[in-house]
Amino acid sequence: MYHSIIIFLCIVINSVYFPLFSQGNEQIPDGKTLTMMEAESLFMKNNLLLLAAKFQIETKRALIIQARLYANPNIFLEQNTFNDKTDRILDFTRNGQTVVQIQQLFLLGGKIDKRIRVAEINTKISEERFSDILRALKLELRSNFLSIYFLREALKFYDKSTESLRKTVDYSERAYLNRTLLLSEVLRIKALLFFLEQERTEILVQIKEKESSLRVLLNEDSIYGKNIIPVIDEKKLDSVNPEIYKPNEVLELAIEYRPDLKAAIQSVKYEEANLALQKAHAIPDLSFGPVYNRAGTYIPNYFGFTAQLNVPIFDRNQGNIEAAEKAILERRSGLQNQRITVENEVIIELTRAVEKNKIYNQFKGKFTEDYGNLATLMISNYQKRYLTIIEFADFFETYRNTIVNILKLKTERAESFERLNYVTGKSLIVIQPEVE
Repeated sequence: MYHSIIIFLCIVINSVYFPLFSQGNEQIPDGKTLTMMEAESLFMKNNLLLLAAKFQIETKRALIIQARLYANPNIFLEQNTFNDKTDRILDFTRNGQTVVQIQQLFLLGGKIDKRIRVAEINTKISEERFSDILRALKLELRSNFLSIYFLREALKFYDKSTESLRKTVDYSERAYLNRTLLLSEVLRIKALLFFLEQERTEILVQIKEKESSLRVLLNEDSIYGKNIIPVIDEKKLDSVNPEIYKPNEVLELAIEYRPDLKAAIQSVKYEEANLALQKAHAIPDLSFGPVYNRAGTYIPNYFGFTAQLNVPIFDRNQGNIEAAEKAILERRSGLQNQRITVENEVIIELTRAVEKNKIYNQFKGKFTEDYGNLATLMISNYQKRYLTIIEFADFFETYRNTIVNILKLKTERAESFERLNYVTGKSLIVIQPEVE
């Protein structure tokens, strides 16, 4: 019986390790398979935050139309209510008094052009912010997608391990009743099973959390209530090599493509355009137009024109001009800080991607083979009575930690590529086919 338990435990190693690193997706009940391209296509079409950001851009574009408009003309009408000479109410005849005045406001100092310029730059800022929201949401989408994939790989390991260990516990309990196994050995295997069950539950909860986030991002009715099964080409993922990218090259790309940096640049231009507009506001505007007065002046049927101009003695818009000048300094400082932030983020994420890739490539092939050989060696050691069940359980716990850490490394490696894309502002590393 003791011999059977050891052999069975060793079979657990072979049954759970090699399927874990093989290609293909197992059928999961009520599951919806998705490639990354399909997920991104649904995301671009359905995501509510993107739709809201698009409406924000349209709002800013509408303000450009408004900025182009001229002021409406002003019409003034005065009519006497009662003429005591003719005993008429509202006397519109030549014996009554009527005044008609039309005025048009003319904006001087190029205010309309400067106003349009401010609105156009404001629209560009909204467009860059939309791109920045898209960049952040894509990172969240891809990170969740990759996490679900590798968490499901870990779940496969725990499912196979717990299933096999449950049978092992049954064998162990019978062996204990037959007095061929110590109680401490039975409890050690039971403790291992309990620990694996707990970890499996935690992974299952993580999967559900990631799926929930992914459903919100995709906003797709066809995946509600279903298990999301990501499909990833691991051969393509394994072939990625971030070491070919030089820090200076990546930094240049980030400066060119980062939408938050572009928005910061546009913010400086916005404040500069606003300063020009505020200086234009210091120039008074002219109201001009004709006037007709039937009987209220020194001659009947008087025709003339009016002109109105504010004299800039006290208010020359000094406060708004100074505020705009200070705002430029603030935006320039923010832009410089943003550039420093971009430089540091690029260096950090490129280093992370390179180092994760190095570690993965160092262990991905030989390590798998060594564990398979070790399982065979353990059977031989038992036959020579070099191995106890408790020693095997200790080995299995180390083995479990190794499997989990390998899957964690694979997840972190893939996510580091996506984070590098994020800090660059473009798809520098394409780990799977994606939507343009």
